[in-house]
Amino acid sequence: MALQPNAGNCPAEAHGRRVRVVLFNGHDTARKEPGGWAADGKSGCNWRIGKPPHPFEIKEWELIG
Repeated sequence: MALQPNAGNCPAEAHGRRVRVVLFNGHDTARKEPGGWAADGKSGCNWRIGKPPHPFEIKEWELIG
């Protein structure tokens, strides 16, 4: 699956899965965290996008595995 833009909420297909994310500051989790981030749950991603977007918010994502 290719990178998809963050719509501001956890995508249904990502629930219970792990995701690779690219933040607005350019950080790509694939470089340092190949296991990705939990998309939801207790330590899940924060999918909200501020106005203007914060550098540490998710810009793009893709499912892992």
